[in-house]
Amino acid sequence: MLRRCRARHLLVLVFLAVCGPSTAAVAPADASWLAQLPTGDRWLAHLTSDLLPFWSMPAALGDPLGAFPSTRCDDGSLIDYSNPCVPIKGNDYLLYPARYLVPLSRQTYGYGVAYHLTGDPKYLAWMKAGIDYIRANAIDRTAGGMFLTLDLTSNQWGPEPAFRDPQQLGYGLLSLGFYYYLTRDEDVFRDILAIKHYIFDHYFNSSLGTMQWLLANNGGQRFDQKNLVADLDQMNTYLVLLAPIVPDEYRDEWTQELTTLSHSILATFYSPRDNLMFLAANQAADRDIGQSTPDFGHTSKALWMMRWTGLLAGDDALAAFAAKNGRRLFDRAFIPEDGSWAEGVLAGGAADKNKNWWVYDEIDQYAATLALVDLDAGRYLPQTNQYWFDYFVDHQYGEVWNGVDYGTNAPQRYWPKSWQWKSAYHDFEHSLVGYITSQILHGEPVVLHYAFRNVPDPQTIHPYFFRANIDSVQTTTDDSGSYQTVTFRGTQPSAAPTLAVVSGASFMPVPLPPESIASAFGIGLATTTANAQSLPLPFNLGGASVTVTDWLGVSRLAPLFYVSPGQVNFQVPEETALGSATVTVTADDATRASTTVQISLWGPGVFQQDFATVLAAADVVRVHGDGTQVLEHDYSVQGTGAVPLPVDLGPASDRIYLSLYATGLRAATAASAIVGGQAVPVTYAGAQGYWVGLDQVNIGPLPRSLSGAGRVNIVLTVDGQTAAPVEIVIK
Repeated sequence: MLRRCRARHLLVLVFLAVCGPSTAAVAPADASWLAQLPTGDRWLAHLTSDLLPFWSMPAALGDPLGAFPSTRCDDGSLIDYSNPCVPIKGNDYLLYPARYLVPLSRQTYGYGVAYHLTGDPKYLAWMKAGIDYIRANAIDRTAGGMFLTLDLTSNQWGPEPAFRDPQQLGYGLLSLGFYYYLTRDEDVFRDILAIKHYIFDHYFNSSLGTMQWLLANNGGQRFDQKNLVADLDQMNTYLVLLAPIVPDEYRDEWTQELTTLSHSILATFYSPRDNLMFLAANQAADRDIGQSTPDFGHTSKALWMMRWTGLLAGDDALAAFAAKNGRRLFDRAFIPEDGSWAEGVLAGGAADKNKNWWVYDEIDQYAATLALVDLDAGRYLPQTNQYWFDYFVDHQYGEVWNGVDYGTNAPQRYWPKSWQWKSAYHDFEHSLVGYITSQILHGEPVVLHYAFRNVPDPQTIHPYFFRANIDSVQTTTDDSGSYQTVTFRGTQPSAAPTLAVVSGASFMPVPLPPESIASAFGIGLATTTANAQSLPLPFNLGGASVTVTDWLGVSRLAPLFYVSPGQVNFQVPEETALGSATVTVTADDATRASTTVQISLWGPGVFQQDFATVLAAADVVRVHGDGTQVLEHDYSVQGTGAVPLPVDLGPASDRIYLSLYATGLRAATAASAIVGGQAVPVTYAGAQGYWVGLDQVNIGPLPRSLSGAGRVNIVLTVDGQTAAPVEIVIK
């Protein structure tokens, strides 16, 4: 049986990861940008003056009311098929007479946001008309799920169930989910529940580790295609919003589904080395930055949804991963010369500095969300918000353009402002999130409007995805129903401490278990650079020391691996009590820096051989058919760094196991692993038994289906805490 090994050959590489220099030094946060951040009133004005005129004109409302048209001209008028407007003219795709589920649901959602922010009952009535139309026409009450398209020529809904994809089904639930959030209508919830179960029962494919795209092959489209949006667009359309408010008997199920989808996305579509989400994972080229052109929007949205998932599921490690890599994304996407967000990357990794409307919305929203707990995350928002107001808005007819060209700031008009994949959703959500976050950041109340038949448990009344205290609930009634105006108060964030303490393996701000390896980043932490030279580890190194004071008030000196002016690596004292603790680093010149951390049983982090490649620090154990074992490596050393050495799965009689090196998991009671989207057994998770603070996880055998997969992610979960993914390469 595979158990622990001493891993002597890993000594140098592990200590490069633990003790090497980092660019993560912490500087005091600058909160001066808050004075330039648009107010909540500015976002309300954007909704009412810039967006709603386009969606309030008679042509937008449908005939009958609720049968909203999918495509309109840029002046808001309906298509004249005998003389179509530009840019619809000449575009056969746009000229096909159809009503699509996705824009129908998105526009319905938009009216819900308009009511939520303004309290004007006409918008709620328009939303209700859209909901009634969808429930009466677009739900397939015979085969299950939803129809995607109404052919306006034949008046027939389609396609047949085999050719419907889960992305569009998820968007069908967008409007129903938001209506339930506003009203708690039990009849609507029953439809949501039936459709959600249909999606997960029919599309989630455990052998793929993700949602499959179709139920049967459709010409050149294979049913088992792996597309990011099949997973992601279940999360952002209904799961994250509703999981905290559905009836109690469903909450665990919905939260677990969010966790499953998060792990699927991390294992299948995320590139740790690029910090990007790729749209597909059907061949190696799909996840190759040299050949693919991922946008920043899907990465931002996925990280945003994972952060909410981590908070809902109590997975602090997942939430910390999403927050840290969101910050990395903002720095990469921001264009300082014009104060905007880039659309994505070109093949090879250079930024595509053109701007796309929904990508822009997603990054703005996630940056504003993180600013509520990390002020510095919002420092770009005054510029990006102003750019949005100045260049994206069509100030003549309302709504926003599909994109804006870099350099000229001219609107992109290749597609109309209203078509199958562009409707009210992203821009209205942008206004809602902008209003909520700006009000909280400015210390102002958040006022939102609901229409509950019966006011639910206040613990389930939230300002959209966010959490805030309820100041007051005012209810009014009339012949048509009951309406609530709810005032929330959020907590203004404080400036970040000048000391950051993270996992010494992943550099993620996860909870720190006793005996785990941790890294502290700051300024002036030591006056020299020094490595520990012997065991037991010293409590004073180069004149610097670390003290951990737990919630019981007991202070203990921490064993030290390494000190430098910007980084100190230490082991959390074994007897530190679980709960809040204060870490204090003291230099030999008496300079002190402190911060608060959480001490927990689990805070897994997997070591990497090389941070540029995110290659797992691992041994490869080959078990031959006769039971003999051979120890191999997943890397080779070239110069001062490690390069991937592809793991050969060998003949069918061979079984391949991996021994991963980690910290923060020696108290594990349950562990699971996903490699390349496939579940892999965990045969051991605990202390490595030789090196101080080092843990080990043995997984395998690796599935034969991974042969030829190339770069694959390893996602490790320990007692509900998700470690940041690492990579191996499979031959």
